Amino acid sequence: MKALVPAVFLICTCPAAVWPQTQSVPASEIPATVPSPAAPPDEQIDTRFGALREEAERLRHIWEKANDESLPYVDKLLHTKICQSNRIGGVLDRTQKNMDEYLTAARKYWEVWGIAENKRVDDQRKQLASMEADLERTKVMQEDGKKNREILEQKEAALEQSARTEDVRKQIQEVKKDIIESEAHLDEARRRFESLTVDITTMKDSILARVMKINQNSAGLEAFGLDQTSVYDDRRKEAQAVCNTSRPGMRTPPRKKTANP
Repeated sequence: MKALVPAVFLICTCPAAVWPQTQSVPASEIPATVPSPAAPPDEQIDTRFGALREEAERLRHIWEKANDESLPYVDKLLHTKICQSNRIGGVLDRTQKNMDEYLTAARKYWEVWGIAENKRVDDQRKQLASMEADLERTKVMQEDGKKNREILEQKEAALEQSARTEDVRKQIQEVKKDIIESEAHLDEARRRFESLTVDITTMKDSILARVMKINQNSAGLEAFGLDQTSVYDDRRKEAQAVCNTSRPGMRTPPRKKTANP
């Protein structure tokens, strides 16, 4: 029985590689309990920490080969119903050792990756704080713009009620010009406010996605290790159960039929 392999590394352009990418990976290659981390929205390929990634990849291939060979062999031994717990335990111990070496290397990669991603999150949060401060300033500009336009409109209305002297007509034209300029500034403040609102929402989503990915990658790797360990433990228990019901090295003999008296 071929064990499923956790896709718990970063991005590669080749579909057959283990480092997850934005394109989909066949569902049969990814355990349901193990998340497949994809590239952050602002990058397609993550080339950081290549040496650590390559070492984990090398050890993963070693474990995969051992796992693919050992489990069918163990199942064959179990099928004989002969007590062979020592032999089965040795095979499984060696295979699990390969898996543990792979998981240790993968954990190291994700630890370093997580530190770098947390630094990115910190930088994004600082940028977000600056954007939110800018948004507050834009709100003030909008309010000031509205008040200024109301004052100008009131001034225009008062002048319209005055006697139309040359000076009044000149003042009316100047006020109308000020109103137009005020409206333009207000429109600019509105556009700035809307743009900042969208940018802030996007930034918050990006931060949340990074934090979730940091947590999921580590948790997914540990979940896979536990699941795979249970596969080996189940076979050890099955081997021991065979030994508990038969003499070592022999099949349990059938019961002899006795004639009725």
